[in-house]
Amino acid sequence: MSEDDNVRKFPISVVRFGMGKEIQLYNDEIVVTGQEDQEIRLQLSVIKRLTLMPGDPNPSKLVLMADLDDGTALILAEGMTNARGFRAMLPQLQELIPDLELDPPDMSEQLRQALNTRRAWTLTCYGTFILVCVLLYALYLIVSYIGAHHH
Repeated sequence: MSEDDNVRKFPISVVRFGMGKEIQLYNDEIVVTGQEDQEIRLQLSVIKRLTLMPGDPNPSKLVLMADLDDGTALILAEGMTNARGFRAMLPQLQELIPDLELDPPDMSEQLRQALNTRRAWTLTCYGTFILVCVLLYALYLIVSYIGAHHH
């Protein structure tokens, strides 16, 4: 067993998203697996640019595309929902591919903002739900108080 085989067994970083889908980053390649035994293997040396864009029907499900050095573009992942995991993988990718172009150029910052927005939206939804429950309980107490003193 060669040293290269040992390196391939253990990815540097793994981003899991969806059912059975993941992006595995190795020292020399990136592997994207899908549900239907699909596997995309790309040597890191052929990747020129990574593009991350919102999905068409659902903007929270991201599409990751790779522009290769031969001028072709390849969709690596559709429906990626693990923005936190991919954001953690970005510095490692940039370390392995120093001249990697990102589209948008501030991809990590935009992913951070998206995560903060999602967190704020979730807190707002929970807060609104709790407030509605408290108001309904208060209304119940007021109606019970008035009903008890009215008879």
